[in-house]
Amino acid sequence: MGSKARIAGYDRRDELIVTFRREDNGYYTKLTKKMARDFNTGAITHLKRNNPVVEEGPYELTTSTDSYDDKMEYENFEGQRDFLYFKKVSTEA
Repeated sequence: MGSKARIAGYDRRDELIVTFRREDNGYYTKLTKKMARDFNTGAITHLKRNNPVVEEGPYELTTSTDSYDDKMEYENFEGQRDFLYFKKVSTEA
């Protein structure tokens, strides 16, 4: 028997993208935005009106693997998985 045909049309799935932006004062701001991916074409769109970019922070980079608030995974130059650890800084005086 033959294989099933895919249903034509828009195959949209929402994804969350999280990044950290380094500020001039040395701290980091966490940016979170919701993107829509069309799995048929691979196109990614960001609907700014319905899904604004959420900014949180400030965060500082820490080496402590026991005391952190957020962790980001990346691939280093050797191709190994590595992590950045961020600790939220209190802005209250």
